[in-house]
Amino acid sequence: MLEGILEGMREGMLEGMEKPMEPAARPAHGLWPTSWPTTHETRAGRTAWGVVVALGVAALCVVSLSACQGDTTAPPAPPRPPAPAGVASLAAVPASVYLQAGQEQSLRVEARDSSGVLVASPAVTWRSDAPAVATIDAAGVVRALAPGNARITATVGTLNALVEVGVTAVAPGAQQWRVARTGLSDVTMLGIWDDGQGTTYGVGQNGGLLRSRTTGAAEPVWEVVALPTTETLVGIWGSSPTDIWVVGTGGLILHGNGSTFQTVESSTTATLLEVWGLSATEVYAVGDRGTILRWDGTRWSAQSAPVSDDLWGIWGANSSAMFVVGNNGVVLRYDGQQWRRLTVPTTNPLFDVWGTSAGNVFAAGTNGTMLRFDGATWTSMTTPGQANLFAMTGRAFNDIYAVGNTGACYHFDGTTWRALDIGSGQNLRAITRRGDGTLRIAGWYGTIITVRGVGTGAVGTTEISDPTLLSTWSAPNGLAFAVGFGGAVFRRDPSGASATWRPTPVPGVNDLYGISGSSATDIIAVGDTGTILRYDGSTWRREVSPTSALLRAIWSGGPNQSVIVGERGIILRANGGGWAPQASGTSQFLRAVWGSDPANVYVVGDSGVVLRFDGGRWFRVSVPVPNTQRLRAVWGTAANDVFVAGDRGLIMRFDGLQWALQASTTTRDLRAVYGRGPTEVYAAGDSGTVLRFNGKTWSTVTTPATTIIYALFGIGSAGPIAGVGEGARVFEGQP
Repeated sequence: MLEGILEGMREGMLEGMEKPMEPAARPAHGLWPTSWPTTHETRAGRTAWGVVVALGVAALCVVSLSACQGDTTAPPAPPRPPAPAGVASLAAVPASVYLQAGQEQSLRVEARDSSGVLVASPAVTWRSDAPAVATIDAAGVVRALAPGNARITATVGTLNALVEVGVTAVAPGAQQWRVARTGLSDVTMLGIWDDGQGTTYGVGQNGGLLRSRTTGAAEPVWEVVALPTTETLVGIWGSSPTDIWVVGTGGLILHGNGSTFQTVESSTTATLLEVWGLSATEVYAVGDRGTILRWDGTRWSAQSAPVSDDLWGIWGANSSAMFVVGNNGVVLRYDGQQWRRLTVPTTNPLFDVWGTSAGNVFAAGTNGTMLRFDGATWTSMTTPGQANLFAMTGRAFNDIYAVGNTGACYHFDGTTWRALDIGSGQNLRAITRRGDGTLRIAGWYGTIITVRGVGTGAVGTTEISDPTLLSTWSAPNGLAFAVGFGGAVFRRDPSGASATWRPTPVPGVNDLYGISGSSATDIIAVGDTGTILRYDGSTWRREVSPTSALLRAIWSGGPNQSVIVGERGIILRANGGGWAPQASGTSQFLRAVWGSDPANVYVVGDSGVVLRFDGGRWFRVSVPVPNTQRLRAVWGTAANDVFVAGDRGLIMRFDGLQWALQASTTTRDLRAVYGRGPTEVYAAGDSGTVLRFNGKTWSTVTTPATTIIYALFGIGSAGPIAGVGEGARVFEGQP
């Protein structure tokens, strides 16, 4: 009989576990702690360990009841009746419950025979060891009474199963949601021009036109100017503040006075890629298929070009020294009568041309290409990188700037080209010189950067930028960061009037997808092409990465206790001096990672993948979802309280023994999950969807969000819940 009891309890403990650990892989901590956890975050260990220990103690008491009592104790209680015939194991479902005071929830038992088949309708006795915290009735309904912890015991014959019950105070959650950052425009900026009198214009996709206004404040005010088109706008130039030309796709040409713009007949359907002129009566536009147009003050007329390549840039010293550049290394010169092709030492696409005179002209293009014309010959120049360069301008022959992909900004001092760090990783597409001598640069996601200073002393300030934000994290003191496309990093300072989200300078890197930290002075962001950035409390710096793969998410469990996951099943783990790859056993895209401690970490991803790290190795966990399910988020309060969210509104929870699907109130894709505690958990995703779990059920939360929310996190230890997403929008939910 004793062997049957022990075997039944062993089966009950393993029932529903994702995978029994091999003895060699069993950690010395995690589910087997050397001391009781004391914090809310580590209560998980106590729960899972409590289930195992309690069952073990019950077994020991059965084995050595007389030895435990001694000669002076009261006579032993009569033995329990044996379990019903056929019952070999017993498990309570769920194995852990967290409720707010005043809530109740039904429990059930799963009794199985020696073959693992469910035994129908076993007679169950329920008992609570802390009835002042939580009671249980004969039907298995738990009623939460007061904050604290209780163990509920389900008994069938001589078999016991335990449920850990945690009761919290009433948690009303975030009641008031507001838009903390609206964003201005996330269209890609392709052209920029300054009128020399304090107003700058940027043009881009979908008819986007931004205009700065000087109001006397420390920073200019940017606004959207409505235009009568949704065509993509590629180039802008003006002869004066009230004589401005804009060109774009479909042969579009707009003429305006700075406030209103009207369409002008162009007689072409070719995309026009740039506009530039010498005066109000001599303006040129160039574009696809060798298109060159000229404005004479009355009308636009086509000029004959000796090529059919796409033409991207135009500049001239005077009417008889005009230069155009384009695909396949095309460089054309206009002598006042006709356009002729010049010989150059490259076939790379050239995107812009600029000079100080007819005998000092520069052309920039792909892969860091830079050419220089001395009045007779074009020669190649050495640049400090391989970035695609899209635009250039300068103040003098020894103060020239070229900009391009991933925040590239090169400076020529009359002798050498050098790379400058202007604090942005956005793809930069246009540059202009302002009347006060500063430079303004335009790029993707509505980005406008002002550069002050000269050469290596130049400092860039991102005035506006609205990329999609994909992840956010906050230190306990309230310092928060969000990261996103174009290597963007937004910062929210802890308190006061400065508690707004603003772009912050970072090294030029590719898209950033994940961020986490162990403190305000140890924060790590990860992204495309193996990018790893670390913040030490004052500066962001690149770290050496062992991979060029896309890194999607990071979890930090303490100094040198971080895990990074990404495409093709990649997992990197901090090793004290760098990052070491670990075998994941899968090639699926891994999208999220979270751990209750460094020896209990979960990773989720595509095709229903859930992985667990036990302190020694990674292994796949069995979950009740099809292998076509995409899992996007994982988070928990403890080792026995873990949530996973994914596509089509999927939510499931791990109770310390098994995973179970939960009833969701949406079919939208869910991309984030985070909470303030076990009875205040939020999930968010497409179309601004936000759900809240109160310990018992999920419900829909009304917020001002209407677009995708990619990430959730709490600001500080008791601040609002922040959600970030498209267009650099940030939503905050206040208690």
